[in-house]
Amino acid sequence: MAGDRPGGERDGRRAHTGHRPGRVRDLRIRRREHGHERPHRAAGRPRSPWRAQLDHPDHAGGRLPRGGERSRPADAARRGARPPRPIAFGDEYRLSLLPAGLDEGGYESAVATAVERIREHDLSKVVLARELSAHLPLESDVRRALVELALGYPDCWTFAVDGLVGSSPETLVRVHHGTVTARVLAGTMSRGRDAESDRASALALAGSPKDQDEHRFAVSSVLDALRPHSADLGASDEPFTLKLPNLWHLATDIAGTLSDGSSSLDLADALHPTAAVAGTPTPEALALIRELEPFDRGRYAGPVGWVGGDGDGEWAIALRCAQLDETGDLTAYAGAGIVADSDPAREYAETTMKFRPIVEAFG
Repeated sequence: MAGDRPGGERDGRRAHTGHRPGRVRDLRIRRREHGHERPHRAAGRPRSPWRAQLDHPDHAGGRLPRGGERSRPADAARRGARPPRPIAFGDEYRLSLLPAGLDEGGYESAVATAVERIREHDLSKVVLARELSAHLPLESDVRRALVELALGYPDCWTFAVDGLVGSSPETLVRVHHGTVTARVLAGTMSRGRDAESDRASALALAGSPKDQDEHRFAVSSVLDALRPHSADLGASDEPFTLKLPNLWHLATDIAGTLSDGSSSLDLADALHPTAAVAGTPTPEALALIRELEPFDRGRYAGPVGWVGGDGDGEWAIALRCAQLDETGDLTAYAGAGIVADSDPAREYAETTMKFRPIVEAFG
């Protein structure tokens, strides 16, 4: 859980669109076997060099260790498995990710159109994304980028699933022994250059009516989706400012007791897409995304995580991520929540901040 800070600040520790953002049924589900998670895999699917790297037996199913977790030879021996051994990294390449689909002017024009639609129609918020692209040579080692993400963003969810790699700060839902929790992030501000300006950025975010409105829509969508599954669902009275290495977020924690036996996967399906990645009302927001985004989001902003045989599990939202295809083409995604008071230049700057984890990991 995030530790409290003065003034409602917290460190970014895990509390934990087609155009419909990443559908649940398209995900590879993880199950827990013999004390660790292994991926289900479709038989006969061709594997890229990067997938071969990540799926090597010594990599525990391609999953990076979570905070504080270590694999020990004695543990492997007790399970009857051979101890993991280190495998040297392959070649290193540094990439320049360039705009694809929407350049700066195109994105700001799309935001301006969205603001106009919000002011004129029955739409409160829409999340508009843009892309950056690059090409990763076949002989390169994508594990290098994963290590950069894990080390640079240690309190986020670093993941690698069928070419989708990233480090997400947002928990979609967690189920553990009948308790359901979620953390909603919406509303963003850049970090300051020094302690004083950083504090000022956090206070400015906390006092921003635009960001508070954006956050309120996102919290309401999660509460509405989870209430049918929990009779005692509750949320923080006020959002707190969550500090990440590159930015501040407004955040709200939600918790309750399951009342209908739903699994974590059931709840991920009920929640997705939240207002944090689509908008509100959802149907109208998705329609506008289809109109204004000139690309398919694929699995960007979809759930990524695991579910156990008992229904417990943890799902994050696939943010701060990129999709690596079989040919080495890399596409990174970042979006911003647009409301009636949004400024196109500021929203473009926000997406630039959100690209930073992927740009730095591969660049």
